[in-house]
Amino acid sequence: MQQLKKLMHKSFVALVGSALLAFSAVSSADSDESKSFMPDIPEPEGKTECVRPEDEMRKNHMTYILHQRKETMHKGIRTETFALHECINCHIDKDSKVRYGDDKYFCSSCHNYAGVTIDCFECHNDRPSDEEAEHEHTLLNSNAKQSYADASVKGASNE
Repeated sequence: MQQLKKLMHKSFVALVGSALLAFSAVSSADSDESKSFMPDIPEPEGKTECVRPEDEMRKNHMTYILHQRKETMHKGIRTETFALHECINCHIDKDSKVRYGDDKYFCSSCHNYAGVTIDCFECHNDRPSDEEAEHEHTLLNSNAKQSYADASVKGASNE
């Protein structure tokens, strides 16, 4: 009889212990809901659709940006599809006071989370641009492309 009592006591203690562990796991999971394993990514402010599907952009955006940089810097080809200013115009609210580096800034939300350092905004504006400034930028780039083409022709004729 004494052994049966001990066995029942051990079973009771094990059952209560298991219940406490299960309860604590559930309650800690509830409190961890605010601590996501993913960064809090702000919603885009501009267009309703990105130039590519969201899951593709999350995986490959840097490839697209680097390709655009190569085409623009080395070949003088400027397109709007993956232009950084277009990303900024869509993903950053022009009235926002948040700047690059802040976790609430679209690009920084993931880059800070992943510990990735980017240098885009050492040269590029981290704020949306207005249409007039954008038009001026396009004119300057057209002139620069023409100058680049002229210099290329001169360089080729000097050889």
